Amino acid sequence: MKRPFTVWLLVLLLVSLALGGFSGGIPMLADPQSGGYLDFGDLLSQLPVSNFILPGLFLSLFLGLFPLLLAYGLIAKPDWPWLDRYFKWSKHHWAWTGTVLQVIGLALWLLVEWLLIGWWPITTITAIQGILILIVAILPGVRKHFATKEDK
Repeated sequence: MKRPFTVWLLVLLLVSLALGGFSGGIPMLADPQSGGYLDFGDLLSQLPVSNFILPGLFLSLFLGLFPLLLAYGLIAKPDWPWLDRYFKWSKHHWAWTGTVLQVIGLALWLLVEWLLIGWWPITTITAIQGILILIVAILPGVRKHFATKEDK
């Protein structure tokens, strides 16, 4: 089945989210005390951690690696029974369901970030990415493309 243009748009949005996750997470992991080349000023004093290792891991994994895995899943639609059984309830391929869950997790992350350190310009960009990912994911053509056989 040919992929609709909107599926490719969804993949592009997930890859851009991953690039943002890596661009924030990797510097934090490379220099856990200051955040590397990123200028965070006195940010550590506002966080419940003593260095940037945990935020860097979270950004690199949840906003970096995980969106890339989802993008791969949206393109290749691999049949992975070990994942399918967990997401059978959604009646969609695991990559589509994971994308929706990614947006929910992203919203929770942004809420916690806002409560801890306030709203930064990059937060706005990330929030817009999340909104766009959700809008594209729930478009009828995208949902139909990823609906499982029993739901088509």
